[in-house]
Amino acid sequence: MAALAALLMLGACETSQQPAVRVIPWLPLAPNVNPPSPSVAPAVVPPGTPPCQATGLVGAVIGTNGATGHVLTTFAFAGVSPASCYLQGAPAVGLVDANDQAIAFSQRPPFMSPLQRGPAVVDPGPPPTPNTAVKIGEAGLVVDWVTQPEGCPGSTPVVPAKALIAIPAGGILSVGIPSGPPAYMCQGLGVGVFEGPYVPVQASPPPPLPAISLELPHSARAGQSLEYLMTLTESRGQPLDLVALCPTYDEELYADIVHGSPPLGGKHVYSLNCAPAGTLRPGASITFRLVLKVPSDAAPGDYTFAFGLGYWNAMSRVLQTSVTITQ
Repeated sequence: MAALAALLMLGACETSQQPAVRVIPWLPLAPNVNPPSPSVAPAVVPPGTPPCQATGLVGAVIGTNGATGHVLTTFAFAGVSPASCYLQGAPAVGLVDANDQAIAFSQRPPFMSPLQRGPAVVDPGPPPTPNTAVKIGEAGLVVDWVTQPEGCPGSTPVVPAKALIAIPAGGILSVGIPSGPPAYMCQGLGVGVFEGPYVPVQASPPPPLPAISLELPHSARAGQSLEYLMTLTESRGQPLDLVALCPTYDEELYADIVHGSPPLGGKHVYSLNCAPAGTLRPGASITFRLVLKVPSDAAPGDYTFAFGLGYWNAMSRVLQTSVTITQ
C-alpha cells in the first residue's frame, strides 16, 4: 500500500510536466466468460443470381404436422440446373385428387405466419429428402388446410394427391403429396412463402487488445488487499470501445508457477470496470485500479503474480512479476 501511495503521489507531483493519469476505480464485477452464440440469418443471395424457373427445379413433400385442426404440409425444392437460382414470394398453388380432378380451394394467407420472406437460394443438388428439414441450398414452402369435419360442417372431405405450384418466374411444378389427412375446403388453402433455412452468421472477431502494463507494490501482507494499477495503451491506431466489448482479466498468485502449483485461493477472474472508461482513442492510455485479496493463510515468501487480459474466457495478454507475501 505504501509503495502504491508513493507511486500515486509521484504522479501528482509530475502534473506540471504531463497530464494527470485518469484512474478508473475498481469494482468486483462478475466476468462475462461466455462468448456470444453464433447468430443465424437467411442465406444471402449472391448478386446476379437469376430467379428460378419450374424447369430447373425438383420438389418433394418433406413433412406434415397438425395444428388446431389444420394439417401443415412442407414442400422443399432443389435445383436441377447447373447454376443456382432463387425463389421468392407466395406462389399460386392448386391441389388435385387421385383422379387428377382439381379441388375447389380458394387460396388464403397461411395459418402460421412465415418466419422469413426471402429470397431463398436454390442450389443444384439431389431431390429433397422426406422427413427432414429444409437444407442449405433448398427452398421450402408450407401449405395448410382444415382436416377436421367440425371445421367445415356439411363439407365433403377429399384427399389431395398432387400440388401444382406456379413458380413466379415461369412454369408450373407438379409435386406428389403422400396419402394423409383429408382436406375440407370451406376454410380454403393456406399458402406461405418460399423460405430458405437459417444459416450461422460468422461473427466478426473481437478487436486486438491494446498493450498493457502493470504497476504494483513489491510486497503485500497475507489477509490484506494487494492494490495495483493496470494501464491500457492503444497503439494500433484504432479506437477501442471498452463499453461495447469489455475485457475480462485474471489475476493470480503462484507459490511455484514453474512446477505447476495451483493459484493461491483458486481462480480470480473478473470484468474490468468499463462503464466509466468509454472509448480508448488511438495513442491514448487509461489506467484501472485493481484489487486482489491475498488469502489470510498465505505462507510468507516470494510469489509469482500473473495477470491476464482477454475477451470472455481467453486471455491473450499475459504479464508476470514477483511479489513477496509477509505476515
